[in-house]
Amino acid sequence: MRQKVSVLSLLLLFAFTSPTFAQLDFGLDDGVVTESVDANPWAGSLAAGLNGKAGNSENLDINATFTADRETEFTKTSLLASYFYATNNVATVTNRFFGQARRERSFVRNPKFAAFYQAQYEWDSFKAFDYRLALHGGLSYEVYKLDDRFLKLRFGAGASREFGLPTSEWLPELQFGGDWERQLNDAFKLFATFDYYPNVTDFADFRFVTNAGLEFVLDAERNINFRAFVLDRFDSTPPPGNRDNDIDYGMAIVVGF
Repeated sequence: MRQKVSVLSLLLLFAFTSPTFAQLDFGLDDGVVTESVDANPWAGSLAAGLNGKAGNSENLDINATFTADRETEFTKTSLLASYFYATNNVATVTNRFFGQARRERSFVRNPKFAAFYQAQYEWDSFKAFDYRLALHGGLSYEVYKLDDRFLKLRFGAGASREFGLPTSEWLPELQFGGDWERQLNDAFKLFATFDYYPNVTDFADFRFVTNAGLEFVLDAERNINFRAFVLDRFDSTPPPGNRDNDIDYGMAIVVGF
């Protein structure tokens, strides 16, 4: 238990202290290094969905997702936390959490390129391991960023570890991923995020994380949207007794801030 708390504390430290220091930005002005404090606020959303049945059969499904982003001229910090819970007549059938924090720093001379580092935490009460921690870093490239579309690709390396297993150890991994968004009109958009993590020593051993969906505006004035989504986490070599694929999908009301 103490080990779990310490890992969560590190992730929280990453999430909240990194953006604080990110307020200080550096640039070049006629060859002279300058610094400035950017007071841009956080922007994000809280999404929640609920499905249930009562009577001859009972069922309850809950999903909740929190996102937050803070962007300055040269830096961007992104936070994601998702929780899924489901029960039926007999027992709890889903109880898992996925969290991620990513920090990017654009190059001054070519802002399309950026260095990034990220931390992921995954917990599932039905997994053979206690939790998985993954740490990666690398480079990203902004292919395009327009009013109605966006695409960024990234490449990096790092390691992941499944704590609580008898043979638990850090596995070296590469990372290939990207973020895509398409605004179809003023009210409707599509989005997708994907990351592929092959084992450096054996590409047949890999993880793949995908988050995709659609969103449309319900109340533009209050920044309330509707979202349909799917979150897929694939592990080609799951622990004994576990399946290789975990898919969460659903619908949610999204409140932006």
